[in-house]
Amino acid sequence: MYTFFKDEVIVLKRVFVGEKDLTLTVYSKKSGRESIFIQNGQIIKNLPIVSMTEFSWFYGVFYKIKDKLYISEIDRFKNIALDLVKDYDKVVSAYRVINWLYRFAPHPDERIFILAKKTFYYLTISKNPELLELAFLLRLAYLNGELNLNKIDVKENEREILKTVFKTNILDLATKPIHVSALDFLKNKILEILNR
Repeated sequence: MYTFFKDEVIVLKRVFVGEKDLTLTVYSKKSGRESIFIQNGQIIKNLPIVSMTEFSWFYGVFYKIKDKLYISEIDRFKNIALDLVKDYDKVVSAYRVINWLYRFAPHPDERIFILAKKTFYYLTISKNPELLELAFLLRLAYLNGELNLNKIDVKENEREILKTVFKTNILDLATKPIHVSALDFLKNKILEILNR
């Protein structure tokens, strides 16, 4: 027996299986990372295939049978892939975020879902995609309970940069010209924390 439920998911990966089927790896608002197999998913006419590309999210009705997730219907969706592919740096940043979701967020957490959704959305308008990457990593480490800015082995001015990025909302980080030096170094420091 199974029950239907509504949920929202972000598509992390889409794989065509054979000539007809489709597999999606998604991060679900309610249950974290899930795999969805859609039989005949490539040829079903009422299934909006454009909603099932990486970096898209959609609301739908789902059900589970023996711990496998299935889609009953898709209510609405937002596809930002076309906006991202116009800029190489934004695509690279978006794929890094997907990679970090795979590595550091296998568990369900609605806050991580909202963080990922906002990050993907604001990447489309970002003036500095790498700054959004740093903001995503900082918030992910915080949501995983692993962030203590006072214990990170960095210089005091770098610690202040991390605090500023952490406290600044994602929209401001995306739209205002904020210059941060040593972004790669700071991202690597946060990745060290997440890799522990």
